[in-house]
Amino acid sequence: MKLISRVFYRMSSAILFMTAVPVFYFLFVLAYKPFGMEEFLAVGQERYSLYLIVTSLIVLGVMAGSRILLFMLRRVIDQNWALYILWCFGEVIATGLFISIPMGIGWASVQPYFTTMSLCVLYSAGILVFPLAIITMAIQLFVLNRQAEGIPTADEKSLIRFYDETKRLKLILAADSILYLESDENYVKIAHLDGGKIKVFNLRSSMRALEENVSAHGLVRCHRSYFINSAHVVMLKKDINGYAMAQLDQDGLKPIPVSKRYYDVLAKLL
Repeated sequence: MKLISRVFYRMSSAILFMTAVPVFYFLFVLAYKPFGMEEFLAVGQERYSLYLIVTSLIVLGVMAGSRILLFMLRRVIDQNWALYILWCFGEVIATGLFISIPMGIGWASVQPYFTTMSLCVLYSAGILVFPLAIITMAIQLFVLNRQAEGIPTADEKSLIRFYDETKRLKLILAADSILYLESDENYVKIAHLDGGKIKVFNLRSSMRALEENVSAHGLVRCHRSYFINSAHVVMLKKDINGYAMAQLDQDGLKPIPVSKRYYDVLAKLL
């Protein structure tokens, strides 16, 4: 099944869900009072306004936690549409369960907690399906329009998926964000840019296992222990001992050694 666009993982998309979904819930319940929720939220004690605010804040909290988590996992997961729909379904279930806590207390003297919990989950599903579906379709239309106009989107960029020795996905990076790869015993150090900052990820794998993947995305071997992104190389020079070194365009990075065997190949790319 086709993977969802990386646009869904952006913080801007997360903020859209975090704000629009609870606002929709509040206004929709306030205006239409679906499923007899005016009576349900009042819990027989004329507390409709109080519980409407409380449940709206719960929707906000669940959406914030869920979407921030999705943003944080953006570099280590790939979701297809089936998994994304399950993620949204989980948001609805979680919202209903959290709402059932204050509502269960309010209705404790009238009906069993599990009855209240079931109603909360059903009501949450009946209401939240609309904003979740509308926002999802709006983002997907945005992606399709960008593609139609020939404007690259995040998922059209050259993404490299790094798997560890057990074939588990550990990291997803745009090829142009990678600076170099360095072999370190049973690990490979992946130096990359994240928000303008240099970060290093230690992947339990070998250079040989990664070679075909990274070479296909433009990284070149410059040493038996290194692959380098030629787009970030600003200079090739020799040290006092005559060994060739590649200087990268980021301050604070050590020069990367270049073997005689790979020198000419790298030099032609500069």
